[in-house]
Parts: sequence; C-alpha cells; structure tokens
Amino acid sequence: MDITQYIILIRGQDKTSEVASFTRNYLNNKINIRYHGGFQSYAYNQANVRIFESPQMVDLNNKIAYIGDVPLYNPQCILNFGELIRIIEFNGKSCIVRSDEFYTVENSAGDAAAHQILEYLRDIAQYTTTGTEDSAFLRQELDRLTFIHPESVLGRYLLQKPIDRRPAELDRIIFPFSFNLSQKTALEQALTNSISVIEGPPGTGKTQTILNILANLVAVQGRSVAVVSNNNEAVKNVSEKLEKKQYHFLTAFLGKKDNQDAFFSNMPIPDVEGWDYSVAESELSGQIQKWNVRLTELMNQERTKAKLEQELRAWKLEQEHFERYFSRQDVEEAVRLPLFSRSPEKILDFLAETSVAEELHLAKGLFYRIKLLFKFGVLNVRKLEQKEVPVLLSLQRKYYQLQIQKLEQRINQLSSALEQNSFERLKEMHQAASEKLFRTYLHRKYQNSAIPAFTRRNYKVLFSEFIKAYPILLSTTHALRRSIPQNYLLDYVIIDESSQVDLITGVLAFSCCRNVVIVGDLKQLPQITDQKIKSWIRTAPPGREYDYFANSILSSLMAVYGGKLPTVTLREHYRCHPQIIEFCNQKYYNGALIAYTKPKSEECPLILYKTVEGNHMRRVTRGTSKGVYNQREIDVIVNEILKNPYLEGRYEDIGIVTPYRKQADQMAGEVDPSIESDTVHKYQGREKNTIIMSTVLDSSWDGQRGIAFIDDPQMINVAVSRAIDKFVLVTDHDLFFKRGEHIGDLIRYMQYSTLDENVVESRIVSVFDLLYQRYSAKLLPLKAKMNPKARYQSEEALRLLLEEILEQPQYSRYGYTQGVLLQNLLNDTELLTEDEAVFVGNRASLDFVVFYQQDKSCIFAIEVDGFAFHENQPEQLRRDAMKDNILKKYNLPLLRLATNGSGEREKIEKMLDKQRNGSSVATEIPK
Repeated sequence: MDITQYIILIRGQDKTSEVASFTRNYLNNKINIRYHGGFQSYAYNQANVRIFESPQMVDLNNKIAYIGDVPLYNPQCILNFGELIRIIEFNGKSCIVRSDEFYTVENSAGDAAAHQILEYLRDIAQYTTTGTEDSAFLRQELDRLTFIHPESVLGRYLLQKPIDRRPAELDRIIFPFSFNLSQKTALEQALTNSISVIEGPPGTGKTQTILNILANLVAVQGRSVAVVSNNNEAVKNVSEKLEKKQYHFLTAFLGKKDNQDAFFSNMPIPDVEGWDYSVAESELSGQIQKWNVRLTELMNQERTKAKLEQELRAWKLEQEHFERYFSRQDVEEAVRLPLFSRSPEKILDFLAETSVAEELHLAKGLFYRIKLLFKFGVLNVRKLEQKEVPVLLSLQRKYYQLQIQKLEQRINQLSSALEQNSFERLKEMHQAASEKLFRTYLHRKYQNSAIPAFTRRNYKVLFSEFIKAYPILLSTTHALRRSIPQNYLLDYVIIDESSQVDLITGVLAFSCCRNVVIVGDLKQLPQITDQKIKSWIRTAPPGREYDYFANSILSSLMAVYGGKLPTVTLREHYRCHPQIIEFCNQKYYNGALIAYTKPKSEECPLILYKTVEGNHMRRVTRGTSKGVYNQREIDVIVNEILKNPYLEGRYEDIGIVTPYRKQADQMAGEVDPSIESDTVHKYQGREKNTIIMSTVLDSSWDGQRGIAFIDDPQMINVAVSRAIDKFVLVTDHDLFFKRGEHIGDLIRYMQYSTLDENVVESRIVSVFDLLYQRYSAKLLPLKAKMNPKARYQSEEALRLLLEEILEQPQYSRYGYTQGVLLQNLLNDTELLTEDEAVFVGNRASLDFVVFYQQDKSCIFAIEVDGFAFHENQPEQLRRDAMKDNILKKYNLPLLRLATNGSGEREKIEKMLDKQRNGSSVATEIPK
C-alpha cells in the first residue's frame, strides 16, 4: 500500500509497505490482508488491525517540526493521519509517531528586526576568527542559523520580548556546594526567570553559584543545561570542581573536535555506590527547608557583622589620620566635660548645637547657657569659651574613640549571637543534608546505568538518551551549536565570564536554549574586538544595543532590557585582604562589596615603589620581539622587592602583572621560573598570594602617550583583585599621580592606607570624611530648624546639585562633605596672622569641600553666599576676605557661589574638569 495514503497497523506494527491490498468483511468483523509476493489473504480480527487513510500534508513553510524535544532534520514530507503522524525522510525511510508527540514551530528568523541584526553580524563574522583552524567558522555558523525558535532566548533578545517570569518550587532548592545570601538570591532568580544576570565582582564565588544552580537544575528539576564561556579555561573551572566532588559523570565536555574525541574515547561512567542513604528524601527535604529559614536569619546577622567590621576598619584608619593631625595642633589640656563619658551621638549633638549658636550669635544668651547645663552638663561656660579650640579637638578625638568602641561592642555581640546559635555547625549540617539529597536524586537516576554506547558519530541521533545521561554540556560559546542537534533547545545555558563574550558567539549560544543565566562583571576586562575591521563593515548596526564593537553579550542584554532585567550582584567577597579589595570596592563597586576575609597579620598589605626620576621606558620597534618595557622597574622588582623579607614565601605564590607583553617577557627572563609573569589580560580569572604590578611608562613624552591604554579602569580592577595577601605597585615617580585617573587613585589609596609621610606632612590634611558625614547629618537639620529663613535652603539646593554632578561617571572619583571646620583642614597655623588664627579658632567653616575619594585630599572648597548675609554686612565681608586669604595661603581653591547668581553647574564642572585634565586648580580663588 502507498505509505503516503495509508497507515496500516497490524498488532501495533506498521506493515503498510508490506500490504498489497485489504478488504473488510463486515459480516464476521474480519479484515483480510494480502501481502506483496503472495496470493493468499489472511483474516485478522478487527481489534488487531487499525487502518488510517486520507492524510493531510503538514505545511513546513517557515516552520520546524519536533518530536518531543528533538527537531526533525529536513524531512521529505510529513503526513497527518489524525491520531498518527507519518514522517518520510529523503532516503525513503519513514516512521510514525503519535500526534500528541508531534508539533511544529514558527520560525522567528523571518522577522524584519531579527533579520537585520543577523545580517549585520554575518557581515562582521566574515572578518573574525575564533582562533580555530577554520577561519570562516563563525560565518558558517551564522549562515546555518536560519531558524530561530520563538521560545529561545535568541528570539526574545532579537525581538525584545518580555522576560518570562514563572513560579518555581523554591522550598525544594538545595545547596550542596554551600552558599551565602547573594548566591541564594541569584539561584532563586535563575530558577524563576527565562533571562537573568549574576554580576560577579572578583572573589565573590561565581563558580560556587554556578555549581548550586547546576545541582538544582539537573537533580531537582531534571533539566538539561550547558555551561559555556569564550574559552575552555573558564569552563574547566566548573568541570574540575564537579570532578573533585565525584560528579564528573554528569558532564560531557564537547565543543571542538579534539574535545569531543577526548570525551568519547573515555566517557565517564556513573559511580553512585553508597549514595542510597537511609534517611528518607522527605525527611532530608524537611530538614533543609527548616534550616534554610534559620540560616537566612543568621546569614543576615553575619553580613551585618562583616559590614560593621568594614566600617570599623575605615574608622580606625581615619582615627589614625586624626591622631597624626591632633599631635601637630599643640592642644593644651582641655576642659573636662561630662560629655566625654557619654555616647558619640551626644558629642555630635554638642558640636552641632554649639556651632549653630556661635554662627547665630546665641552663645552669650542665658537660655543657651541653661541648655548647656541641663543637656550637656556644662557648668563653667566661660572656661569653655576660653579653651574652645582644645575642647573642640578633644571632643572630636573622643568621638573617634567612642565610635570605635561602640562598633567593637556591636561586633562582639553579633559574634556571640552567631556562636551561641552554632552558626558554623548549622552551615555544615545544611550543606551535608543538601549533598545527601543531591546524591539521593543521582542514585535514583543512575543506579542501574549501563555502560554508554554513544560515539561522536551517533550521539546526536540518540540525543534524547544522551542528554539524559549527561545533562551538563561544557563548551565554548561559539562551538555549542555544533555540540547539539541543529535547532535543538536545551533547557538552560549558563554563560560564564560573559563580559568577554562578543555578540556573535553570544547570539549562537542564545539560539540553543529556552533560558539563560548570564554570569559576568562589566567592571572587569571586556571582550577583545578587532577595531580595524570596523571600516570594512557595510551593514550599519541596528541600534546601539546591538553594536558589536561597543558591547559584550552582557552589556548588550543590559541595554536591551534596562531596569527590567533581573540582576543580582554577588556582594560577599572571599579572596583578597580587606584593604586590597577595599580599593576596588570604593573605586568601582560603589561600596557594595563586603569583605569576609580575615587579615593574616597586622602588616599593611599594600606596598608602593616609585622609581627615581628619569626616562626608563624603552620602545623596541624592530626585530621579532617588539614592544615596550622598563628595565628600571624590572631591576626594582628583582633587586629590591623580591629580596624584601616582607615577601618571604614560595615563589609559586608570587605573580607579576603588567599591561605590556614585552615587559612580561623581559621580566620572566630575569626572575625565578616559578614566578608567573604575564599580562593583566592573561591573569583575569587567576589569583596569587602576592601580586606585583609594573606600570612600565615613565614621564617622557612617549610615556605620556601610553597613559590611555594603561590607565584603564577594568585593567586596574583586575590587576589589584588578583592579590590575596599583598599587592605591590611599581610605578613612575609622578606620572600617574599627576596625570592618571585610575592608577593615580590607586596611588592615593595606597598612600592614605599606609599613612605615607608625604601625605601627613601636607599643609592641607585629608578630610575627616566619616566624622563629617555624621556631623553634617546633625548640623544641617539643626541649622534649618533654628534659622529657617537663612541661606540653608540654598545650601540644600547646592548639595543636591553637587550630588547630581558627582554621580556622572567622569566625576565618580570625587566626593564631598559639608560644614567642614577650617581648623580641621589646616595641619598647622604657622602661615596665619594672629587675627586669622583667632578667626580659625572661632569655628570658621566651609560650606562644602570636594575631595578625592581614595585619599580624602581636598581639591577645592565651595561657599554659598547669601545676598543679605554677605553683601549687606561689612563684618561678614571682612570675614569672607579673611577666609579667602587663608585658603590662598594654604593653596586650597575656593569657589564662591552667590544665591542670586547663576551657572552653578558649569562653574563646579569647570573646577572638576581642570583637575581631571591635570591643570592646577590651586592658582586662584574664583569669584
């Protein structure tokens, strides 16, 4: 019988092609079947024969057919017989499936917007390479991408469809690889969104997070997942950690041909012996759920403790700077006040109220004196007035002591609470129970597994069975499509190091999955794109968000979805000494990171070496070994740093990083072979106990030309965060401090953190930022309350403007504070006349001070001049002139902004831009 017209099932078997004819005998309910090659008919009971006829041809125009999850590859025709579907291949073979197993999917690649983006990427792909032997690989892969599943991540991304959010059984989640609060949130987000992002700053446990996501996907939910990155090294990290825990049999390392050959020649065989625990699954699951709740409470306490420890380190460092400053003030024994034994908040109240009273000329009044007595216990007001400066500075000093004592007490309380609740033991029990449940699931699935019969040639044909046996695929982003059947959709793809994944390979990975988890960090080194091919591209980018040369797949996704993109930042940091990672935290992560590491010693982990003045950089332009190097910096490292007892330890624990390949190679030739010397780009993803960074450039004209390349925020972030215990910077004596933004800020941070003598001896001291944050919070509302008609509304308007300006990326290295006492900025009063010294001692203050975030050094001050308060009062004008003269003597610029003036934004930005461009802003006091 014609298989295109009939399906004849005899005892459940498709015998259509063997049947020559059939007749129905309605009298005896028999069906007579005659087969090809014979004349005899065989009578079958109607119950044993089923005949389907008059099929409808299935139209596959712009569609793909699927049986279950497996796509059909280029069938000759598909016939719908109602209950059954016949599929005929081009070689003539046919098969039948039930209609409920069969479906077709419309191709999204025909959409005009999607087509335009893909054509743009195809245009670029012809000039790019993956480094494989096939230089046309990416173009071929994009040419094969003719079908886009509408449920794929690629379909959503190209058409900017909303992210699918769905409920998940979050009470069933497990953490066999341990976890913290950020990682828990990231896991929950990955399970409930079709697209999600995990931002993983250095040392925050990205791999740990990926492992827990994998455990929940493959064991709890039975999903298929691929872990990919732009290179095999990032993926191997996941593979090695699974292997260490004996879970390697879950993974198939595919991708390029060599990897596939290696995998299929030695396929891992499941060994789950002993994983059938006596504890019931329901009991384990119940324990985990109960402990989840308790652990979340305790982890919040642990996070609070870590944040307080971070705050305590900052207060202690600022206290050190204050003590250095205090020792230079020649403070006599101050009036002893009951206030000295009270809380730090009470001291701030006193400082704020006495400051406002002085400014509003209320200090001589009876009511004020009564208030001092009852609120602050001050009996001898006259003696207090005579020793105002010593009292003021002594109270500030006492504030630091009390604030630090308060923080230490709170930290001790939290430590005791965590210990009393057996926090560490509870974490261990929770992880052990999660691991048992994970292994229980795996035992149930793999206990009777046979030796796999898959080969590189047949595994795609048997892919349904293959992906059940090996539910975790490992590959590079560009090779994933060749690792699975064409048009197959995995449940999930996890893209690691996504900031280094370009749009072409990212799009290829997106085409392979229904859900994606993007793991990366835009503040680390991006993908490297060949900018010289940009002029060769004839197709314009369809939009900024799809610009290949401006985006990684991570930044592109963020641009497409904006604030609607589910994003979690991993905040808990576990790698670097707290003082090392704090630079990256302040400079690049807006203080979001929380260091959980404990210093191994009291020694400062930061060492700064500045080479002597001179042109030490050399540029080699001929021969086979071209590039830039600095022999003086190499000599400093070899002859001074590596011989310093401070760096005692194994050479294997030391890494040398530099932006230039030539410098890395020169260095490698002069140090012990076990010391790894490499470029910063090659060090991303690695770590060493000690990192030594050589910046290479000098102050010559040629050196200054290279600043833009070296002074790169992502490069500096990566370089610093490779160091676990010690970070050593070897750099030019003043090039980067004067002209470099990011390395300049690193130098400032290192000097501030180590209390460099050059900083301490400056005429202008660093702003006591933490003190003034608290002080301003008390002072400003009090001012507004006591004198609501004064200029303080203008100060508040300027504060809002200043915050808005400093939020711009180009000004992110600057901070500001308010109400700073002039006394607290001057390291000494040697340059002042007697009248000026009295003026400073009478609580003269500055409305705003703008400073560098990394060392709190002042850049310029701002005064808000109210017309009535200044222009119409000769005495105030005299005081203003005196303040101007004092600041000029100490080389601190002042910007005066009148409340009846205009252009405040432009004036402030002009001052900031002068500083950014390396010009001195200290030569004049703008009016």
